[in-house]
Amino acid sequence: MKNTDKLFELAQVDAVLVISDKNRMYFTGFASTFGYLVLLKNNKNVFITDPRYFEMAQTLKDDGVEVMQIANGISGMSTVLSILKDNGVKTVGFEDTELTVAEFEGIKTSLSSFQLVPCGQSINFVRAFKDEQEISYIKKAQAATDAAFAQVLKVIKAGMTEKELAVELEYLLAKNGGEGLAFDTIIASGVNSSKPHAHPTDKVIENGDPVTMDFGARYHGYCADMTRTVFVGDPSAELRKIYNVVLMAQCNGITNAYCGMGGRELDSYCREVIKANGYEQYFTHSTGHSLGIDIHEEPRASMLSKDILQANQLITCEPGIYIPNVGGVRIEDLLLITEDGIIDLTSSDKNIIIL
Repeated sequence: MKNTDKLFELAQVDAVLVISDKNRMYFTGFASTFGYLVLLKNNKNVFITDPRYFEMAQTLKDDGVEVMQIANGISGMSTVLSILKDNGVKTVGFEDTELTVAEFEGIKTSLSSFQLVPCGQSINFVRAFKDEQEISYIKKAQAATDAAFAQVLKVIKAGMTEKELAVELEYLLAKNGGEGLAFDTIIASGVNSSKPHAHPTDKVIENGDPVTMDFGARYHGYCADMTRTVFVGDPSAELRKIYNVVLMAQCNGITNAYCGMGGRELDSYCREVIKANGYEQYFTHSTGHSLGIDIHEEPRASMLSKDILQANQLITCEPGIYIPNVGGVRIEDLLLITEDGIIDLTSSDKNIIIL
């Protein structure tokens, strides 16, 4: 069970009601598709669920979490209401960044006697800092991702389709210890590689094509993320130049990254290299994001970012150049920020690979 002291310091409430799957998972480490987690300022935490999860959830008792099963004929929110009243709660934080309008209206109706306080941003802030266990899970997810990349290089060939390559890559992620996908795998070859988030298609990979692969394993619920662009046969002079510029941009960002820098500053270190080489208009997205249970978390590295990169946070560094009807290149590493410097968790080769 995660320590909630910082959350209550930020949110300034008596209790926090957590109903989203990912935030229940974050605070308890227990994955489920249904349940109510009531966090109380007095460090008494209650997990309410139905018979599908009740027996498995007993493990939470080891962390001091009370586990309750919803009684027949009684709604989950009625149980939540009783807990809040029994503990003298007056202010209740809720996940304003996660709820649908219908979910919020239901909470507002059920908890009409309490003051409801939005605390989604406070939860996101707390989640931005990873503890040792979270970092270990992410490292294992990234190790599986790196291993899959090394092995898929032996599989990629002209004549196979993007969809076929995606299937092979996803199999290798699982074979190397991944427990699921961090996100939908991106495979983009040839002219499709100019589309940053292209879905795998029936397009056949041809000789001379760039093949951009953006993918990641999941381990114990935590994500990895990396991108590599390789070439099947000799690339054109233009694509080779684009690759070298993106590599220089990414290396400039990583080399100059440090604990305490702004997300905007990291973005600028990458963007200035691309601009200096005449490709500014073709770098169409931000430089990076954090990850964890979600593939995109705070902090961010972009031209508009106001985030400060702090110790025990993560950030990707993934500049790219995308030219319609020509192709594109993206290179992405996952960085761990520490007080002593930056650790690149991605071990895969970044020098140009021609298969």
